[in-house]
Amino acid sequence: MYRLKYSLVFLVLCVTINSQKLEQQRIQSYEPCQTDRDCKENSFCYGNDDEIKGKCKCLKGFELNRNSTFYECIQGVKLEEACEKDIQCRITAGSLAKCNEYKICDCEVDSAGKDGICYKKMKLGEICLHENNCYLSNGSYGFCVRGLCSCRNDQKSSADKTLCVNVRQLGELCVNDEECSTVPNTRCLEKCRCSVEYTLSKNQSSCVKAATQFDEFCEFDGQCSKFLDKSICNSQKCTCSSGFHGYGDKCVETRKIGQSCEEDAECVYEKKLKDNVQCSSKKCTCMFGTKDDGSCNIEKTVDDNSSADRSTLIVCSNILFVIIYIII
Repeated sequence: MYRLKYSLVFLVLCVTINSQKLEQQRIQSYEPCQTDRDCKENSFCYGNDDEIKGKCKCLKGFELNRNSTFYECIQGVKLEEACEKDIQCRITAGSLAKCNEYKICDCEVDSAGKDGICYKKMKLGEICLHENNCYLSNGSYGFCVRGLCSCRNDQKSSADKTLCVNVRQLGELCVNDEECSTVPNTRCLEKCRCSVEYTLSKNQSSCVKAATQFDEFCEFDGQCSKFLDKSICNSQKCTCSSGFHGYGDKCVETRKIGQSCEEDAECVYEKKLKDNVQCSSKKCTCMFGTKDDGSCNIEKTVDDNSSADRSTLIVCSNILFVIIYIII
């Protein structure tokens, strides 16, 4: 125990002596002197006597700027104060300080001043030596935890690693989309809500894709009814209740030929009937007459790609006509 105690005392003494030596080296110039008059402005002759020459040393509050042939004693300048040289700023604010183009002490690019010192800016997740390295884009600071810039436990890093954002759940108040991003497919609309193409899951803890067409996959009615009016989820497909059929993006009541109706959509309960039936005089009527069994004659065939194919054919025909015209 005593041996450990004496070892610690010896270590502290060595550190103190070395620090004093370093301080003397730091503030002494190479310039020999006999008296103070031999030294430059803001310095004095140190370690001299009648027979031994000393060396010029900077006054307290001044820093030595020297090379092998020249020295000067410069007073340190704090951040945001007027300056002439970079070294004036580095004396007080560290190696990342500079005297900017406006002759004001400032920090280098990618560094920021805190407590009068310039610290290297590190993004969240990057290596840090001090919390002041963890500068955030909103002007606040993160935490240096186990050598890495981190956020509080109730926060998370933004996508660009420059900001700590609060973690919000569905239905909670929010400020921006980042706060809601813990739950996929969400947006901040005063509260964290599902994005437009999504809807709340059955247990209301996540956002699931909402169907936009009939027969799309579903797990519950809400997936269908958001965009398909009055639709339901049946056998994992979006469809309509009994007595209704899908038309466009809604379920309409099914009306057979001869039954009363309010619009053409009610009569088109099968795809093939589109453009072949109509609601005429408030009754579902075949546009091209009926067959012996009472069903409608089908004169027009519905093809989802037919319009596009016809457009392509017209364009190709026009191009061919132009080519033929040029050749002739």
